[in-house]
Amino acid sequence: MLGCYPEEPTYVDELDIVYTNYNPAFDFKGVNTFALPEHVIKIDDSTFFNHNGNTEPEFVSDLYANIILNTIRNNMIALGWTEVNKNSNPDVILLISVSTTTTIYYYYDWYYWNWWYPGWDQGWGWYYPGYYNPVYAGGYRSGTLLIQMTEDVNTMVDKNVSVPWVVVINGLLEGNPTSIESRLSNTINQAFKQSPYLQQ
Repeated sequence: MLGCYPEEPTYVDELDIVYTNYNPAFDFKGVNTFALPEHVIKIDDSTFFNHNGNTEPEFVSDLYANIILNTIRNNMIALGWTEVNKNSNPDVILLISVSTTTTIYYYYDWYYWNWWYPGWDQGWGWYYPGYYNPVYAGGYRSGTLLIQMTEDVNTMVDKNVSVPWVVVINGLLEGNPTSIESRLSNTINQAFKQSPYLQQ
């Protein structure tokens, strides 16, 4: 599918795109508790070359991370979910990251809850709808926000971690700081508006 702007965009927020997808076979009504990490991980090129467990990843600044985490938290609670500690066996875990590179391989497993993001050594792919081969995703703008809802790994019967819901907000951390703060809240709120199946 192709598209174009009638005129060139004037402001960076005109380029914001909120993409959501979900697994229609997943029973969202059958789960209720969620957990969030304490930080938002920054994915850059060095993330992929330091995946041997020797280097702690970088994190997004607290200013932006707090807006991201609190906006997600408030939306989840408003939809009837209950937040619990990550060690209390939540039904789902929301993994949040920001890409500062334009091409990404995605992997997720429970090692995210340690200090390393995510478990390359295990080689378990997260990607929708649960294949195990690596995914190469091109075309993301720098500053893209990624949100993945995963099931608690302790409930998994195999090594494929389920990702029933995914959000990609393209290029969100581009622009001036005031604009970024406003757009963070607005676009995350939009992602939840696009996802009525999350309602409890």
